[in-house]
Amino acid sequence: MNEPSLFGIGKAQWELINSFGSWLSAIGTLAAVWVSLSLAKRIATPKAKITVGHRITIHPGQKGPYPEFVLFSIVNSGERIIRVNQIGWRVGLWRKRFAIQLYDEGSSSPLPVELSHGQEARWLVPLNADKHEPWLQYFAKDMLLPNTRTSCATLRGQFFTSVGHVFVTKPETALLQKLRTACRAAQQVDG
Repeated sequence: MNEPSLFGIGKAQWELINSFGSWLSAIGTLAAVWVSLSLAKRIATPKAKITVGHRITIHPGQKGPYPEFVLFSIVNSGERIIRVNQIGWRVGLWRKRFAIQLYDEGSSSPLPVELSHGQEARWLVPLNADKHEPWLQYFAKDMLLPNTRTSCATLRGQFFTSVGHVFVTKPETALLQKLRTACRAAQQVDG
C-alpha cells in the first residue's frame, strides 16, 4: 500500500517535523517567562544616581570666604518610589565602621523623604559650623585615623531606604583630598 504524502514528504517525515514545533514552542515559552521575570526584577529594584562631594555656596554680593559643605545628593532614576530614611558613612575593609551623618536642616531636604522618578533630595553638612572643631577635623580624627590611607580608600557615603536597600558611593576626589589634608593635620597635632 502506498503511504500518503504531501509535497513529496511522507507521513513519518511530517511527524518528525511537527515534533520540532513542540520543542520550539517550549523554548519560546521559557524565553518569554525569563524576559518577563527580568523586566519585573528591573522595575522592582530601586535605582538612583548618588553623589557625595565638596561644595561651596556663593550668594550674589557675598564676599569670601564662602561657606563650604559636604553635599549628599540622590536622584531617583528608577520607576519605583524610593523612601530615604537616613544618610551616613561606611569605612573599613574587614572591621567596618558606620556613622549616621547629621546635616543642616534649614538648607536640606527633610528625612525621611519619598522620591518619585526624576525627583532629587539634597543634604548639606556645613564644614565650618563649629569653630572649635570643624567637621573635617572632627570626622578625620574620629573616623579616618589611625589608618588614613586605608580609611580614605574604603570611605563610602550611604543612603538608607525604608525597604532595606542601601545606595553606596565613593566620595568625590575633592572631598577625599580635603579629608586627607585634615588627617595629616590631626596626626601632626597628636604627634
